[in-house]
Amino acid sequence: MRRVASKYDLSLDLAREFRNIFNKHDIPVFFTRKTPRKARRIVMVSTHGYWGDPPPAGVPDTGGQTYYVLEVSKTWAQQGRKVIILARWFKPYPVVETFAENLWLVRIPAGSDEFIRKENIYPLVPELAEKAVAVSALFGAHAVMGHYADGMAVAVEVGERLGIPTVVIPHSLGINKVISLGYDPYDPESWFDKEYNFGTRESFEMAALNGADYEIANTWREPDILKKYYGKEYPHCVMPAGAGNYFFNIFKNPQADLLKRYGLVTHRYFLYFGRFSEAKNVPGVVAVFGEARRMAQELLDGFKLVLVGGSPEKPLPEEVTVENHIREAMNVYGLSENEIVRLSSQPWKILAVLAHHSASYIGMQKMEPFGMGVAEAMAAGAPVVISKAAGITRWINDELEAVVVDPDDTTDAAQRLIKIIGDKDRLQKLASNGYLLSKNTFSWKAIAVRQGEIIDFLCQGKSPDNNIESSIPKRRHRAYHRSAFAWRGDPPVIKSKHKKAAEGLLPYIVKEIGRAQSLKERVIVVIGGESGAGKTEIAEYLRFLLRRQKIWGTTIAGDAFFNLTPAENHNARLLAYAEGYLDKYLGPSEVDLQQLDSILKSGRKRNVREVLVPSECRRLGSKRYADVPVDLSLTDVIFVDLTYSLLLENATLKVFLESDYQGRIEEIQERNIARDPDQDFQFIMKVLEIEHRIIQDLKQNADIIVTKDYEIKPKVKEATI
Repeated sequence: MRRVASKYDLSLDLAREFRNIFNKHDIPVFFTRKTPRKARRIVMVSTHGYWGDPPPAGVPDTGGQTYYVLEVSKTWAQQGRKVIILARWFKPYPVVETFAENLWLVRIPAGSDEFIRKENIYPLVPELAEKAVAVSALFGAHAVMGHYADGMAVAVEVGERLGIPTVVIPHSLGINKVISLGYDPYDPESWFDKEYNFGTRESFEMAALNGADYEIANTWREPDILKKYYGKEYPHCVMPAGAGNYFFNIFKNPQADLLKRYGLVTHRYFLYFGRFSEAKNVPGVVAVFGEARRMAQELLDGFKLVLVGGSPEKPLPEEVTVENHIREAMNVYGLSENEIVRLSSQPWKILAVLAHHSASYIGMQKMEPFGMGVAEAMAAGAPVVISKAAGITRWINDELEAVVVDPDDTTDAAQRLIKIIGDKDRLQKLASNGYLLSKNTFSWKAIAVRQGEIIDFLCQGKSPDNNIESSIPKRRHRAYHRSAFAWRGDPPVIKSKHKKAAEGLLPYIVKEIGRAQSLKERVIVVIGGESGAGKTEIAEYLRFLLRRQKIWGTTIAGDAFFNLTPAENHNARLLAYAEGYLDKYLGPSEVDLQQLDSILKSGRKRNVREVLVPSECRRLGSKRYADVPVDLSLTDVIFVDLTYSLLLENATLKVFLESDYQGRIEEIQERNIARDPDQDFQFIMKVLEIEHRIIQDLKQNADIIVTKDYEIKPKVKEATI
């Protein structure tokens, strides 16, 4: 245990704790881990949500992703690989469950013993990651795969510490969610939304993507979004979620009697199932049906259209709009409620029966990242007519596996539907080819096999895309997430006063960017002032303000350059206070300004794409990391928030925050009690008194002063800006 703990920078107690868990539940321990040609032991990280086999229904954060991880893991276990799924523990669930031979679920505790929603889990990621490293080390993992922002960050930490290949699957990018909710991705308020916590989610997503060896995207939209909004391209492939086994297995038990419940006859109805959003264009499906009936009355006599989805009794606002448009389309074509059968969302078992006995599945999506319903309908043996806007059409050969139509040309879609309905041989061929496509490409087995091959290639030091030698598994210093505020444990809380200052500073920074571009340099903005004045908050809000103008900023946390970790430095200050030399101890000498200046000197050059900085994690007892990578590839502005930052030489613009700690006593008390309820507040006030006195002399170095009222006051030499 000592050797394992030492090798992977773990506490001995933690290593022993999980060794006991492994022994108790008969999970094999591997102390030696040779580099394999095939990943025989894989750790799957999916930390949020409820877990089980099957996953419990109707509970938060438990659905598609959980099912995805479980199905892929089961297939790997059936292949003979050993797999551990890592999730977060909370009451009343056991720490370990054995799902199948070679497959275990290990729940790792972090934070409280209550459920925590995925939007609020990010502060727990360091603790989850530390324990994930312990589990993975004992398991002798050959590779790790992370899911969603929290699981991806944990997986990259495991990959960094163990030196093993890391694959990540975002499942959904934060910026995609921002856009789908109708938020403006260039509005700072979108990223500081308290309900969704998008800013923190994005920081972990991008850090994990930078640090991973390979990305598996679930839709074609994900790589496009990364390129459009971040200018980033990562080694990746697009691989959708799998069609459920119920759809493939429906052939064994067709259950045609279930149709009577809805007044349906085999192969005498068309089907759509899926979300009732405007992007799905369900009224367009009604229009195709109406047009086809108008053109071929005799052929389609007695046919119905079944629409499955939404909540007809208690619809969401968007569903109300869609339902209204459906009724409008019905009126245009004179369709009755007997001809349009409306069903609320149904279980997979019923959807499989409906798809299997339908004449055709019809989709007229205006925008569809993938189109899971199409893959499921094909798996059940249904011929498919599908909009070219659905992402799944990237895998479909028109007229071979499905009929691909223009969602804006209802007449043409109706004509092509009539042609296949009138030709039974062609209809059967479409159904057969579609089934084979779904089985070979969209089944969980097919997906797991391809993902296993990707991991095996990485273990062999090869690129999964072209099977040539690659240096990917040999990468080090890929833990970009360690510089994220949520990891460090002191996230900024942005208030209206910080926004006011940031908005006032913005034009000065933009002007400096114009000057720096001609010199092929980045702008370095340092913000100094006493503790709690708002340095970090102003810097962070400025970063998001700059995005409106397609300018990218990066914050390098000045606190990370203190010579000692926060806990160690606090104790050193207490000793100095007790022995009467606090005045001599406090000050710029506590910080390695020379190291920070050197990093800024390098980062100022536009051709430098990455710098290494120190970082720490308060959540892990102020654990210190020496060389944390910071990606500067897109960065135009580097911000530094540090009490004594006005002493730095390599700064383009120096900003000083005027502040008097005596006017913020209640705020200081609240902040420090949150960090440590037992702190000696008189000691804290003495520290702030000395610090306030020291930094007054630094004010003369400033180019811009932010007043106590957060107004902007340029120095005389900058008055012409």
